[in-house]
Amino acid sequence: MSSSPETTWLQERKLSFTKFGQPLNGLINLILLFVVGEIVWYVLFSPNGVFQLYTPNVGQAFVITCLMVVHWLNDVCDFSVVSRPWLRNTPVLVKGTLLSAGIIVLALVIMLVFYNQFIGRLGPIFFSGDGLMSTEGLGQYAQTARENAYYAQIMMNTCIIFFCILLVTGWGHGLWQGCSKLTASLSIIILGTLLAIIAFSILYYPHIAYQFYPAQSFMAAEPWWIDVAMTQSSLFHFGWMVPALVLLYWINMLWEGAPFNKIGNLWIRGLVTMVFVVVAGIAIEFTANHIMDWYWGVEAYEGGNTIEQPAWRWNHVSELAMMMAFCGAILFHYFDNWPRGISSLTCRAIIRTVIAVVGGLFVAGLYWEYGPVFLGTVYGLGQENDTSNCWTIMMIVLLNLHMLCFDGYPLRKLEK
Repeated sequence: MSSSPETTWLQERKLSFTKFGQPLNGLINLILLFVVGEIVWYVLFSPNGVFQLYTPNVGQAFVITCLMVVHWLNDVCDFSVVSRPWLRNTPVLVKGTLLSAGIIVLALVIMLVFYNQFIGRLGPIFFSGDGLMSTEGLGQYAQTARENAYYAQIMMNTCIIFFCILLVTGWGHGLWQGCSKLTASLSIIILGTLLAIIAFSILYYPHIAYQFYPAQSFMAAEPWWIDVAMTQSSLFHFGWMVPALVLLYWINMLWEGAPFNKIGNLWIRGLVTMVFVVVAGIAIEFTANHIMDWYWGVEAYEGGNTIEQPAWRWNHVSELAMMMAFCGAILFHYFDNWPRGISSLTCRAIIRTVIAVVGGLFVAGLYWEYGPVFLGTVYGLGQENDTSNCWTIMMIVLLNLHMLCFDGYPLRKLEK
């Protein structure tokens, strides 16, 4: 997915089918993914399962952190932290298990140590449930403190993912020409995190400060988006940032870098890419809200409940966008980015995008219809304390682990 002119590991490796051709290979992989997803969901997330992480913010924070680490490993670092001979020669089950375990362990360290024990203890306390509990204010309720802390982690990590993928898509490693790939990759992570901190301070922190009682007016500006968003909730920004991130995914995968890779000047390409995805993300958010007005026959308004609640609407936009991202990733990884035989890149990109959009809406319908049966989620759409993003991002993470770490095992093999 990197826009770097160098050959990436995913371009360098060659995966061949072991048993079947397409589309049967993709369909079998898809069935296996859903089976594994059901098992993982029951063990880790289901309210009726073992660990019951779907609170929902604990589970959502965990899968988003895992996704962030996956992006660092693949999109930013291009597996440069791992030697190519090891990637090519290690038995696939050993390699996949070690890489997946490393991703999960790093994600847990970021959540439980970096945020909860370090940042939340010595700096912004709202990143730590334990820190909020110690204040004996809003944090006196363990579940409330935990949910607020993991909400902050969700938003911060989303910002980090967005800016890291934006830097890779718009500028690649071109800003660090002459440096090693590892140096350039670490620089992108550092710069992406710095930009994320700035964005978080403006887009999300005002909401977090004002959700405590009494509102911490001397700690943050009053949420400046209330008049436009009809809510002080920072889910308003989540509602455009997630679609913008999905567009970055599609530029790299479904659109094969076009049209932005045609821009020769590195800085112009990066700035145009950034402006496009941000403006398009905002447009998608408001357009989706108008479609919801039409679909349910009621407009959202400040103080509304369930489907009329603006914050729920903005989060629902992000949920649908991630469903479409999931279907786009399925098409790219499991079905070899079909269609490939059409000479026109524009036609290929349009067909793939339509498949991702329609597929995302179809998966969304299945989720809200059968989620209560298979996942233990609540019935109905208008649930303020329920989000499909936890399940969707978990499936995206599992798909990436399968194709990036396990090389599509068992239906594919890495050619020597």
